[in-house]
Amino acid sequence: MKAWNDSEHWAEYSSFSVGRRLPRPKQRYAVQHEGRHHDTSTGNCATSHKVPRHVTEAASSVQTWHSSRESLSDYEAVRSRSARNEFDCAISASGDSAVQLVAFNASSSLCTLFRCRLGLSHCRKCRNANKGAQRVWTAHSDCWTTVQHRVSGSVDFYRNWTQYQSEFGEGPDGNYWIGLNSLHALTASGPRKLRILMKAWNDSEHWAEYSSFSVGPESDNYRLSVSGFSGSAGIGDCFTSHSGMQFTTKDADHDTRTGNCATDYIGAWWFTNCHCSNLNGEYKNSSEAIGGVYAEGVIWRLPFGNYYSLMEIEMLLL
Repeated sequence: MKAWNDSEHWAEYSSFSVGRRLPRPKQRYAVQHEGRHHDTSTGNCATSHKVPRHVTEAASSVQTWHSSRESLSDYEAVRSRSARNEFDCAISASGDSAVQLVAFNASSSLCTLFRCRLGLSHCRKCRNANKGAQRVWTAHSDCWTTVQHRVSGSVDFYRNWTQYQSEFGEGPDGNYWIGLNSLHALTASGPRKLRILMKAWNDSEHWAEYSSFSVGPESDNYRLSVSGFSGSAGIGDCFTSHSGMQFTTKDADHDTRTGNCATDYIGAWWFTNCHCSNLNGEYKNSSEAIGGVYAEGVIWRLPFGNYYSLMEIEMLLL
């Protein structure tokens, strides 16, 4: 090396080699420049600005990021820093497994890194994709599908067998049931991960997760198979005990009780004799949710007990 003051320098390495050329990554690496989108998986570019190939390949070798207009409701900011551009912002987050989303503000050059709330490792919900005002990058291209959601008493969940076979409600953002036929279709090719998000009346949030969840066909009355429990602090396993049970509604009794658990406790579920959980139970408002009728309501007995109906519940599949 020769500097501009005519001084000369050298560096030496005892070993040097260059590997063969690797194929371009198959995963999508989406990048954005000046608010416009360039997708290296398709080559489509909405601007004439050329993103240097070595920049995108170097970034994708560290971490694949996916462009989205994500709602940030399930994330919390970890830290912010100044960045030169979107690429610098994304690359700075690579290698930190806790970071699940990055956002770059071009006007302020501020790069903000986000992690999932509640200590979860992957919290991207399908129902929140493309709902944010700002384009962001997420660490995951896949997302959790909402299959059941309770937020109020505006939708009656005390329904018959035929109604539970199909989708009903206000859509995934509100009170919602995806339908037994859809649950079977979603898990027919193999078990899925199940996550259950719970919100108590003191606004505390909790979760339970199962590594294996599937629902059988109509011919077997949508028999449940669930295992592999983990959960947030204090949350007990209130679903594995229901594994192996067929679905019961007020007009189709498949539980092990002499009577019908669905009519006795106003709900529809994979009842045993009768339940540790009943997430399709009658929704209770705040005045009735605590200390009401035994085992009635949106129930998750461990640790809330049989006289506590949850304020919000959401079941999601990945």
